[in-house]
Amino acid sequence: MDLATRKMVYFGLVGLLIAGSTIAALQVIPTAFLAKDGTISIYFSGIQSDILSNQPIAQVAFLSNASPSTAQSGKPASNIISLNVTIDSASLHRSGDPNDSWVPIPHWTTTTIDLRKPTNILTLIASAKIPAENITMIRLHVSTAVAAVKDLSGVVSIKTVVVPSKMLKIPLSPDARISGQMTTSIIADRPHIVVEGTGQILLTPVLHVDSVNGPK
Repeated sequence: MDLATRKMVYFGLVGLLIAGSTIAALQVIPTAFLAKDGTISIYFSGIQSDILSNQPIAQVAFLSNASPSTAQSGKPASNIISLNVTIDSASLHRSGDPNDSWVPIPHWTTTTIDLRKPTNILTLIASAKIPAENITMIRLHVSTAVAAVKDLSGVVSIKTVVVPSKMLKIPLSPDARISGQMTTSIIADRPHIVVEGTGQILLTPVLHVDSVNGPK
């Protein structure tokens, strides 16, 4: 075998080895790694939560501190100074899921927001990469919710706020689309604050979607 022939055989074998290694590597890479993920970003509106009450007007004890009010007795009413909600995880529901399951949003960073504090910009709750799909609902898990309340004498106390099922739900209709290498932004209004006749404070669990932008 002359030199030229030996070189051809040598380079041919090297080419086969490289091709075989590449195919083997592709076979062991998880499908999820090859799939194109998109980004979902969830925001709260900058408008503070409003306060509702099912108490008689003369007994309303918790009103907005944005504009001082008085009860029928003429004395200043107590107010909710702040209401801090901590969201420690979230999950989403995919369109057409035969198992009707909830998928955790990965790499979640715990976020705390004061619902009574307005902001000039949107409040980012979370942003994460997820597989391309259509989403019908997002659930935000609330680990803690507490309100600072000032009474008629000026004393501030901390009250636990009830969040039904510890979940804030964001229904999406029509579905929100997540596309590979693109971002879908979901902007939700903050929950309403409700004061019951017993003085118990709670949050409405279903949030209104202000807008869905993207994918883009």
